[in-house]
Amino acid sequence: MTEQQTIDAPKDGTKEARLVEALSGKGQTLKQLSNLLAWQPHTVRAAMTRLRKRGYVIDRIEKTEKSPARFKLRGEEA
Repeated sequence: MTEQQTIDAPKDGTKEARLVEALSGKGQTLKQLSNLLAWQPHTVRAAMTRLRKRGYVIDRIEKTEKSPARFKLRGEEA
């Protein structure tokens, strides 16, 4: 990857754009993303893979005793 990598952002108003918005900030669980977008969990995971191919870096925050694993965009404040 180059130092000046450009991100191919999804079009405004699409579900992928809503996914990017949901992954910003503290992040969301797979179940929360699935409910938000009305997608099956495997579809959410596939959409995150497509975002990664576009240049987004998505981190997985490990689960704890109190909360399940969350996904968030790297570089966004928690």
